[in-house]
Amino acid sequence: MGRRDARAEDPLEEVLAELGSEASVRQRESAAFGRLAGAATRAVVHGCGPLGRIILAGAKRAGLDVVACADNNTALWGQTLDGIPVMSPADAVARYKDDAFFVVGVYNSSAPRKQLRELGCERVVPYAAFFWQFAPSMSNAPGLELPHRILASVDAMRTGYRCLDDEKSRREFAAQIAWRCSLDYDRLPAADPASDIYYPPDLFRLNAEEVLVDCGAFDGDSIRFFLDKTSGAFRHIYACEPDASNRRALDGYLSSLPGADRARVSILPYAIGDRDGLVYFDSSGTAGSHMTTERSTESIDCRRLDTLLKDANPTFIKMDIEGAEPDAIGGATATIRRAKPLLAVCAYHKCEHLWTLPALLKAALPEYRVSLRRYAEECWEMVYYAVPPERVVRGR
Repeated sequence: MGRRDARAEDPLEEVLAELGSEASVRQRESAAFGRLAGAATRAVVHGCGPLGRIILAGAKRAGLDVVACADNNTALWGQTLDGIPVMSPADAVARYKDDAFFVVGVYNSSAPRKQLRELGCERVVPYAAFFWQFAPSMSNAPGLELPHRILASVDAMRTGYRCLDDEKSRREFAAQIAWRCSLDYDRLPAADPASDIYYPPDLFRLNAEEVLVDCGAFDGDSIRFFLDKTSGAFRHIYACEPDASNRRALDGYLSSLPGADRARVSILPYAIGDRDGLVYFDSSGTAGSHMTTERSTESIDCRRLDTLLKDANPTFIKMDIEGAEPDAIGGATATIRRAKPLLAVCAYHKCEHLWTLPALLKAALPEYRVSLRRYAEECWEMVYYAVPPERVVRGR
């Protein structure tokens, strides 16, 4: 009895017990789309950004009749997206609410879901429910997995969960499993402030001697955050960005810095992984540029951090590299064990990273204190932090 009670008080075990058998999970999974979309056979994609484009492509591969795209950006109204007309949400609802479902292609979906309902739309389908229904046509979809496949990884899930250092992380982990398997939005805790991403004040403090390695530097957005948090005091920044268009934007931003600051930033034009050599790369000039196993028109240089940093002593490594984070950790193991840097590793590109990344971080350096934080709705902008004991905020 004592053991059963102890397990029942554990957030993850409570969620697993609530979700029930594989049969009940599959039944919930298969019924979700029909409950939300009703008998509608036509679709409207709400959102013309990156997620909306992924959904539109998946809908077309699934053979759906996509009659319109809706977006709040007035500059897009009257244009087309991949041949589909773009209109205002109000016009789209007025025209199609009676015979189409509206799938929300926006990463922070609460506001657009509310907007559609207030406009009179009754068939509002979140991205996750759409994915559950059309997963075979959504091979490049980020962040999610079918619930029954999630529960098939329960042993690995428990292993990753046991690596977490604090109660807030364990509650978030368990809530993520609950939401991803039920779409019960009430299970999700409030997100942390977006301004704290990569540099959470409750976990560690930055100092004037930081040597930051920014893997996936994009246009310099996370470097801006870093400079704000350190008031411009740092030793060096290595900005790794393989996309040429992004590097131009990054260089433009860095050129705006004071000369002494710019001189302490090195731009490294490499993808980061577990090997040194050429890799195929999908270069989009956006934050979504990524390595791929598919043949493409572009090959770029990939480097292990152990190679790049053999003569450096990083104090902080940030990774936002579109799903390549596990490989990058593997290619940085010697550096991690030698320098013991803070790590901030994005965990939302692939569903299984929720439970595989903590174990990888602990394997790289067992004394790391591993924590999970989320800075957006649903499963987006989640980051794992690995903090060496000497840098843990006192009082945690």
